[in-house]
Amino acid sequence: MLLFFDIDGTLFDDSRKLPASVLPAMEKAHENGHLLFINTGRTLCNTDHRLDGFPVDGWIMGCGTRIVFRGETLQSMEYDLPQSLRLRQLFLDLNVPLTYECDTAIYFDPLAPSHPAIPLFRDFARKAGLDRDITETDPEFRAVKMFCFSDTRDLIDRIEKETAAIGMPYTAIDRGKGGWEVVPAAFSKGTGIDVIRQKLNVPLEDCFAFGDSRNDMPMFEHVGNSIAMGNAPEDVKAACSYVTDLPEKDGIKKAMIHFGIIADE
Repeated sequence: MLLFFDIDGTLFDDSRKLPASVLPAMEKAHENGHLLFINTGRTLCNTDHRLDGFPVDGWIMGCGTRIVFRGETLQSMEYDLPQSLRLRQLFLDLNVPLTYECDTAIYFDPLAPSHPAIPLFRDFARKAGLDRDITETDPEFRAVKMFCFSDTRDLIDRIEKETAAIGMPYTAIDRGKGGWEVVPAAFSKGTGIDVIRQKLNVPLEDCFAFGDSRNDMPMFEHVGNSIAMGNAPEDVKAACSYVTDLPEKDGIKKAMIHFGIIADE
């Protein structure tokens, strides 16, 4: 069977701590012959090193834009510098406060409008050595996905309309509190699962997805067994076939036991 895990709020609890039961449960699942994948919105540069040494067979990153299976890159999507600069100009014209999550770094635009959350994003990126300012000559500025801020749906609708009009369509996922994850329209955590599932010829009923947020919803639609963590919003829980406990209350382990992935020991 194939198991797909979100990171924050799923493997790690909302305080970013790893419950003691998670790693042993994953190790046991792997010993039982199941394949384990991390399925995250994080791009390559922001791969979570807290998971180094975990029994993971592959990664789906950037909401399906990059897929790696046992060291082999199966899929990689990013726009080149001229295309990325065209996207940048569009967002400047729309007056959108945002950050760019690329595979090489997290980029900040000194010309874009400010937002109270952006300094927090920058501080996080700086501590990880990932923050850069956009320049028109940086060949590593290759847009993958963005995170923007808007209190109204009107601006989000314009982003989706205008990016489609220039042939680089994006869709936005509501992450709450005015934050929106802006992802290439043809990609999602769910399409990433499809690539893995088709490569390995595994039926839907043998695929399990564990998540806690709205950007996990496409993941749930592409597996036979969808598991919402106990901290998930109600609309996320309603979309799943099973709701487990909170991460810190052994939600991952309990779900694996419920589905017979591991034994109750």
